[in-house]
Amino acid sequence: MAVEEDIVTSMLGAMRQILAGGVVTDNAERLLEQKLRHEWGGQAVYVKKVAVDTEARDHDIRTRYNGLNRLELQATWNISRALFYKIIRGE
Repeated sequence: MAVEEDIVTSMLGAMRQILAGGVVTDNAERLLEQKLRHEWGGQAVYVKKVAVDTEARDHDIRTRYNGLNRLELQATWNISRALFYKIIRGE
């Protein structure tokens, strides 16, 4: 039976793979895990799929919006209707 990883365990595993070769000591890894679990433990954490330059996105939407292409722009930027209208209003 597979053991389900939590986000901290997954992040530490990814860090070990990326920094292979012992760049991070076992003690530093343990301290990082303690800090993450202390500060974020028990919370529902949202992680963006991709970092988006929101200023560029908002500018693009406002520039391209012609009153008829809301759905197209929402699909292009993968945003909700509510967020679309917040951007149009400049909020």
